[in-house]
Amino acid sequence: METVLAFGILWVICAILIVILSDKWATVALLALNLIIAAFLLTENDLIGALVKAALGIVSPIIILLAIARTKQPRPRFGTLPLMSAALLTLALSYLVAFSAQSQFPLGRTTESYALVALFGIAFLILVSQRSILKLLLGILVLENIGTLLIAWGANTALLSVVAEVFVVLITLTIALIALMDFAEYGSIDGSELTNLRG
Repeated sequence: METVLAFGILWVICAILIVILSDKWATVALLALNLIIAAFLLTENDLIGALVKAALGIVSPIIILLAIARTKQPRPRFGTLPLMSAALLTLALSYLVAFSAQSQFPLGRTTESYALVALFGIAFLILVSQRSILKLLLGILVLENIGTLLIAWGANTALLSVVAEVFVVLITLTIALIALMDFAEYGSIDGSELTNLRG
């Protein structure tokens, strides 16, 4: 119970760092989140899931960091203080929702479920509060981590975990390439500017 709580706190801290940090450091926070989830899967006796997450969970952040190195980060939509306040409010609302739905959680997975609901809330905040295409991708990858944890709760999920992680790497590669092409053509990876440019 204490171990699960510690992992849940670390997941939430990494997710909040993704909200408030620049693209580069937010990607490092995603890498930390992936490795922490791999460690959690190892404590759950899911050796294959842990190895898959550790091996393929490194690939997406590396792809994003390579794309960041070749683009320019757009100006943030909100400052650090409003984002931090929004993250804390989102966290409070997430825990309120989790508390109200506690009876629906899987047996023996209450603490993990609270952490997953909090991760979902923070991922949603990332998606609605960011301009950078690559930062939006980080929000999608946080959602993928929720899926990874849900898959790990099932039985005989090794193949499913591998397929899911491979798809995540392919999606990351695709969006990173789109960001690079947009930057080459328009000089920006700001999603709102690109919408205006394309009419």
